[in-house]
Amino acid sequence: MRFLPAIILSLLCAGMAGCDTAHSMAVSSPAYSESGTSSRTVAGRQLGIDLDFYWNAGANVSLIARQDVAYVKALGANAISISFPFVTNRRGSYVSAYSRTPSLADLSVLIKAAENAGLTVTVRPAIDEKTLGETRVNWKPKNLLAWFAAYQRFLLPYASLAQRDHVAAFCVGTELSKIATVPEWNKLDAALHTVYDGDLVYSNNWNVPARSFATGDVAEMVDAYPPFPLRDSATVTALTTAWEHWAKSLPRGTVLSEVGIPAQSGAYKHPYAWGSHSAPVKPQIQTRWFTAACHAVMADKLHGIYFWALTFGQSLTEPRGDNDPGSFVATPGATAITNCFRALRADS
Repeated sequence: MRFLPAIILSLLCAGMAGCDTAHSMAVSSPAYSESGTSSRTVAGRQLGIDLDFYWNAGANVSLIARQDVAYVKALGANAISISFPFVTNRRGSYVSAYSRTPSLADLSVLIKAAENAGLTVTVRPAIDEKTLGETRVNWKPKNLLAWFAAYQRFLLPYASLAQRDHVAAFCVGTELSKIATVPEWNKLDAALHTVYDGDLVYSNNWNVPARSFATGDVAEMVDAYPPFPLRDSATVTALTTAWEHWAKSLPRGTVLSEVGIPAQSGAYKHPYAWGSHSAPVKPQIQTRWFTAACHAVMADKLHGIYFWALTFGQSLTEPRGDNDPGSFVATPGATAITNCFRALRADS
């Protein structure tokens, strides 16, 4: 295990239960800039929050966007990843927006609010799993050519919006593990680049080998939910050892596009299972997980981390508790995130 400088560790551990002391070597990383105006790229580490944008009828999108962005900034982020849902069926015969998909105009309102606040923006479409009826990780359309053609038609207006609004990165796919290596991605990427000249990225699932995406000009990010056989009482040191060991397999400079966990018993063994409405919430589970993941970003010289997730329009002052045990808002998890971002800056 590589350890962190005492000053960084103290920043990370401030106010957190179960944080252990450690000694060590500094890990250098590129400097980043925060000019107060958005740019196409982050010069150094991406200190990010994932915002899950499910649209609700009657929502005051402009007001909510300003409030949510202010909250993200208050956490210390310099970047935001905006996920929004779309639907397809099990056969893959259609791709479409639905009632919870934000309109292009509403998505633009959120993007501009984030950029006006100095945040670098990634836009990330994702298949809605509830309507799909299965996890997108294991899903594969019956007719690949037909599905990619429909997917391309759906994505092009969003890519055009991303170009118009100066979005830094556009995600071409999220956790589509069964089709991540098919050659059809090449045609899709080329089509998107006809309307968008920013960075194309792909969010790999945590259990898919690195560099397994089909096209070499698309940057791979990782939705990081690695399971560890550790008890609830595991210390930050033990969790950090596990995180660092897992992260060593990632290419240097990888961005963790999702880091999240339900704050409930047993979650270290299956952080991707989003908790129970009947089990008690244990905040220390989440704070230790976030802290250990942040250690790994520094020690393994990763290029960034995004914490999952802020839901568009949720209360910013009341914890969601067992209604959403993975939420960090108004919990010690939010403090862990702020301390992480502060430590990553100190590590620059």
